[in-house]
Amino acid sequence: MTQISKLNELREKLHKCPELSLEEYYTQKILEDFIVKVTEGGTSFKIFKPFHTSLVVEYRNGGDIPFKLIRADMDALPVTESENNGIVSEKKGLMHACGHDVHMTILCGLISRTAHEKPASNLLFVFQPGEEGAGGAKKMLETGFFDNYAVDSVYALHVTDDHDLGEVASNGSILFAIPREVDIIFKGRSAHAAYPEKGSNALSAAVFFLSSVEHIIRRSLNPTGVFLAHFGKMTSGTARNIVADHAKVEGTLRAFKSDIMEKGSLIIEKTAAECAAGFGCTAEMKVLGEYVEVRNSPALFKKLQEVSQKTGIKCIEKEGELVGEDFGYFTRKWPGILFWLGARKHGSDRKALHSQSFFPSNDVISVGLEVMSGLIK
Repeated sequence: MTQISKLNELREKLHKCPELSLEEYYTQKILEDFIVKVTEGGTSFKIFKPFHTSLVVEYRNGGDIPFKLIRADMDALPVTESENNGIVSEKKGLMHACGHDVHMTILCGLISRTAHEKPASNLLFVFQPGEEGAGGAKKMLETGFFDNYAVDSVYALHVTDDHDLGEVASNGSILFAIPREVDIIFKGRSAHAAYPEKGSNALSAAVFFLSSVEHIIRRSLNPTGVFLAHFGKMTSGTARNIVADHAKVEGTLRAFKSDIMEKGSLIIEKTAAECAAGFGCTAEMKVLGEYVEVRNSPALFKKLQEVSQKTGIKCIEKEGELVGEDFGYFTRKWPGILFWLGARKHGSDRKALHSQSFFPSNDVISVGLEVMSGLIK
C-alpha cells in the first residue's frame, strides 16, 4: 500500500469517528496506532501525552539545532453531516465540519515521511485537542511541556473552500482575528402582563440593546479600527402573559488588535447597562472565552511563497479575516505561520466551514504534505 493510500485510509477512520473538544479519546488511539506503525520503534521518535487527549511526537536527529513545531487540531463539531459527502460520520450529530481530520492526516503524513527520509533535524509534531472553543492551545502551553524544548518556529494549516485545490493563502502579519465570546445577562422584575407597571421588563431592555448597540459602536469607535459585534441568539421570559424578569443575549466580538477589542467590549458593557437602566433593569456582560490573534512571521510567509513557487502551488497574499483560531497562542510565543490550504475542486460549489456539506477531497492531503514538508526543511 502506498503512503497516499495509507493516508486516505487514515483520513476515512478519523472522519467516521468525530469527537467533541477534549473528548478525542478514540481519535488519539487511531493516531497513536498509526504513528507507532510508521515509525517502527525508531529511536529518533518519542511519543508524549502532555495534556488530556493530546499527542506530541518528538523527532530528534539534529544535534543541538532548535526544534520546529507543526500543529494539527483534533476536535469535531456538533453538526449533522450531509449524506452526500464522500465519507459520512458514524456518530449522529457529530462531524469533522472544519477539516480537522484532514489536518491530522497531513501531520501523520509528515511523520511518515520523516521516518522514511530521516532528515538531520529536530521536529515536534503536535496533535492538539480542543480548538473549537475549548482553548486547547493555551491549556497545552500552560502545562510547561514545551519549556523543555528550544523551539524556533511553529507551523499550521487550515483547509478551506474559499480557495481552489492547488492554492495556498496567507500573509506576513495578522491572518486571524481575536474572537471573544460573550453573554449579556439582563435582570428585571416579574409581573403579570395586566400590571406591567409592577415589573421591570428584561426582554424589552435586551431588545432595545440590540437595536442600539451597532449605532453606538459606529459612533464611538474610530472606523479605521476594525471591530465586529454579532449577537446571534436571545432567550428570555417564562410565559406570554408574564413580564420577563430575565433575558440573555449571546454574541461574539472580533477585532485584530487587543486595544480595539478592549475599547469595543467596554462600549458594549456600558451600552447594555444604560439600556437596562432605562427599563428599571440591570445588565452584566460575561466573557465566556477568547483567543488571541494569529500573527504570522514575515520571514516565514516569504518562505511559504518560495516553497509554493518551487512546488507549482499558487500562493495568494491576503488580508486578515475576522475568524478565530487558537494557534495564535503558539505564534505569540514563537515566530510562526498559519496558511489556508485551498480544497475546492474546479467547478464545484463553495462549501462553508462548519457546514454539513464541508468535505474536502483526499486530493488536498498531498498538496498540504508537499507545502508543509518544504516549509520545515
